[in-house]
Amino acid sequence: MIFGTGIDAQEISAVQKLVERRPRFVDVILTANERAVFDERKGKHQWEYLAGRFSLKEAYSKAIGTGIGSAVHWHDLETDYTAQGAPVLVKHPYDKQYQAHISISHTGDSVHTSVILEDMASLTQPVSSHRPAWLEISASALAHNVAYIKELAHAERFMAVVKANAYGHGLPEIVTVALAAQVDGFAVATLDEGVWLRHFGVTLPIYILGVTPANQANILADQQLTAIVPSLNWLNEALAALTVAQKLPVSIGVDTGMGRIGIRDEAELLATVQTLQAAVDKVDFQAIGMHFATADGAGSDQAYFEKQMARWHALVDPLDLPATVIKHQANSASALWHDQVIAHDMVRVGAGMYGFDASSGVLEARATQPVLSLKAELVHVKQVAAGESISYGATYTTTEPTWIGTVPVGYADGYARLLQGADVLLPDGQRAPIIGRVTMDQLLIALPTEYPVGTVITLIGQVGQEEITLVDLADRLATIPYEVATGLSPRLPRRIVN
Repeated sequence: MIFGTGIDAQEISAVQKLVERRPRFVDVILTANERAVFDERKGKHQWEYLAGRFSLKEAYSKAIGTGIGSAVHWHDLETDYTAQGAPVLVKHPYDKQYQAHISISHTGDSVHTSVILEDMASLTQPVSSHRPAWLEISASALAHNVAYIKELAHAERFMAVVKANAYGHGLPEIVTVALAAQVDGFAVATLDEGVWLRHFGVTLPIYILGVTPANQANILADQQLTAIVPSLNWLNEALAALTVAQKLPVSIGVDTGMGRIGIRDEAELLATVQTLQAAVDKVDFQAIGMHFATADGAGSDQAYFEKQMARWHALVDPLDLPATVIKHQANSASALWHDQVIAHDMVRVGAGMYGFDASSGVLEARATQPVLSLKAELVHVKQVAAGESISYGATYTTTEPTWIGTVPVGYADGYARLLQGADVLLPDGQRAPIIGRVTMDQLLIALPTEYPVGTVITLIGQVGQEEITLVDLADRLATIPYEVATGLSPRLPRRIVN
């Protein structure tokens, strides 16, 4: 979550003149280490450096919400360079609370800086790495899905949708394996998710699929996050929020029947395109896209899909768009089952990349592979007599002497309380039922015989010929596999496996 942002601009020549009048100004602004860098530089590079640090420290104080001399002083802030030569704050007074993202750019006689302070709590959540329960993320399955869907859809570009902690799979892990699978970009739902990806080191295009408030366009531009343009009013407000040196990458959203966001009026769409073409110094018009509501269905759903396609062509085909503008329509379902009619410039794939059947078996099976498995070790094993009640509410009572295993996974991990009675898999592929209520951090299973503590239990995944899928759990919960996956808690560690 972003705590605060600050933007500042200074004239380099004005800073130089100020130093000529007040030579001590250099030491007021720069720390000893920064002064050493300043002294090493010559001519205009020296003054660019000083003006940049002056402006950056002003921007930082604005991000804090105060001013220099109040909550922060000049020497509280110090910059250095990364191995790639990018400036970085190596010291600032709130480094334990906020991650600082900085930008320094020079245009002629001007230096422009921005500082984004991101709450560290949003970057790091407690992970129970010492508890024997974890998710496994299959790098080979994800790579297979990317290549398979890209070929099936005849797509030139594959955009990996990693919103909502990568559909619960774990953002760092999925981004890592997706980059190895050579995806062409990423899509997220929120500005903060996009900023996180940039902080993680992603340099590929990043699309924000949700609407970002127009007054935050400066952050989008600074981080080079592609914003969806949901209306002409939004675009005009966003343009007004940009600084002179900023350029905002955008993709127009067209509403053909999903009804959430986007432009559905022909005149407004034309005016939006014309506004973008007239503002080439302030925007990078990258793409235009839509979203299907029923691409994963049959019957009347197929008729509605075709209705949306007809609306798209009626709205978009008459537009005189630059050849560089990417057309993107396809979500997972339309990429998997409608490649003959969708735009092939780019597909935006979330569910399919993770191996979900978006149609829930309604449409022809596709050869995607599940990426996620949930496993845990038995932490306690005991035998109880017949007639003993198990777990909260005494909802289960043994009818014979029974070996019971305790598994350290519960509803706080996203394994729902209503999954009492579901099966788990033992190492030999045998199924074992969950008995008694699933509790916050643990559940209990009935074992066919005594198993040693440390035995690996599979709650989601495949063992031999037996498999428990996200769809299986979703069916028991009367929901969809997306909800089950995104509900898996960040406290479960994610492990990349091959």
